Amino acid sequence: MHEGIRWQVLTHEHRDRSTDWYWGFGILAVVGIGLCVYFGNMLFALIIALAAISIGVLLARGPREHGVHVHPRGVTLDGTLYPYPALQSFWVHVEDPYELGVPEEYHEEFEPRSHLLLTTTSYIHPTLTIPLDDLDHAQEVRDYLVAYVAEEKQERHFSDHVAEALGL
Repeated sequence: MHEGIRWQVLTHEHRDRSTDWYWGFGILAVVGIGLCVYFGNMLFALIIALAAISIGVLLARGPREHGVHVHPRGVTLDGTLYPYPALQSFWVHVEDPYELGVPEEYHEEFEPRSHLLLTTTSYIHPTLTIPLDDLDHAQEVRDYLVAYVAEEKQERHFSDHVAEALGL
């Protein structure tokens, strides 16, 4: 029996930020909270405060490593099994330099990143985005999963792009 495919991924790519960046982020949060209090919207002020604290903590700590295992029973991410009946579809998304707006003269140097996109039946995690090592690894994972789950073209979720821009 085939043991499947294992790999390790980081939660995000860590970027060093200056103390000025954190000061700017904090000032922006305080101004947002102040405006909410001024207009009498205490709930939104609380939401902004909690979001700012959460983002600050996530940015300050380094990336965590997650273990991924694709095997005959399903996809396991950090010990959580997503069995194939709970997966509706998958797609191996490879970044295209044209989509990203990379100038033509830099296409030769462009190293595309690839991600495994899984659509689940779960309300808590309806979509999972898992980074893949390289194009060969992406093809290997695709060839393995196509025997178990429906392949359906998908795009990365907007929240993935926002989290990537923030470095989360």
